[in-house]
Amino acid sequence: MRAAVLFLCALPLMAAINGTVVNKTSGKPQAGVTVNLTKIQSGMDSAGKTVTDAAGKFQFESDDSAPHLVQAHWQGVTYNVQVPPGAGVRPVEIDVFDVSATAGAVQFSQHMILVETDGKDLIVNETVIATNPSQITWNNPQSGTLRFFVPAEARANILARASSPGGMPLEREAKQSGAGVYFLDFPVKPGETRFDLSYKMPAGSPSVLSGKVVHAPGPVRLVVPQGITVEGDGLTPLGNEPQTQASIFEVKNAQYKITINGTGSLRPAAGAAAGATSEEDGPRIVEILPPGYQRGWKWALGLMIAILALSFAAQWMKDPEGGSKPTA
Repeated sequence: MRAAVLFLCALPLMAAINGTVVNKTSGKPQAGVTVNLTKIQSGMDSAGKTVTDAAGKFQFESDDSAPHLVQAHWQGVTYNVQVPPGAGVRPVEIDVFDVSATAGAVQFSQHMILVETDGKDLIVNETVIATNPSQITWNNPQSGTLRFFVPAEARANILARASSPGGMPLEREAKQSGAGVYFLDFPVKPGETRFDLSYKMPAGSPSVLSGKVVHAPGPVRLVVPQGITVEGDGLTPLGNEPQTQASIFEVKNAQYKITINGTGSLRPAAGAAAGATSEEDGPRIVEILPPGYQRGWKWALGLMIAILALSFAAQWMKDPEGGSKPTA
């Protein structure tokens, strides 16, 4: 008897994970949605698959000792909810949205360009924020949601990541659609979607960055570390960030040519501030704000953290031969 009790105690505790998929576009529970359950413990293990009933309901039985990921797939887009361990019967609500192949109300609300160079390589990091105020997801696998330009010298060295609202960065393939123009296939859900791009090219004396903004119009800012000076038509100085002395410029022209002199990186300043931060963590900085910033500049804080925390620059800097593209 005791052995049987011990055996039962050793078994994983099972609990129900049930919930409802709600279509926020229609405001009603959504039937016919494919729902997957994944157990997250020393990897990602499939724990079940079902389809919502007429009331949008679903249910799974799974191990209660591990966290789980519930994924609802609707009209080609996946929506995720994480379920913590030890919660017993765990009701879950997953919001999904109808999909449109056109941008609709989506705006590219911010675009930041960070330029760094050690005299050998010119490293460019860009972050673009797409804001979707609607209740419809924009998704277009054929032509993408973000279009961007990469100079010819850098086209063999493109890294790209994208993040859904509240999600983690995911690596995406940059697909070419024209001469120097690429796109990312990534859904823009309601809220803010972040795209992070990085590429490098040989530095010159001086270096020249020729580019153009090919997505829908929105504010574009250029950031350069201390030690680097830039010149170009359509560049308006916006001041220096007090802690790092990084210079910030507004880029007014959709097509630009920027002459870059000197060398500089934000990583040394970030390392001094972070203390134990290693090169593998990538450059980090608390804020990039011009003197006397007002409320409208608060976006710069989140954007610069988004750019600098992704370790793109650190990956490039760690390649002493300037060779093959790094992998995550």
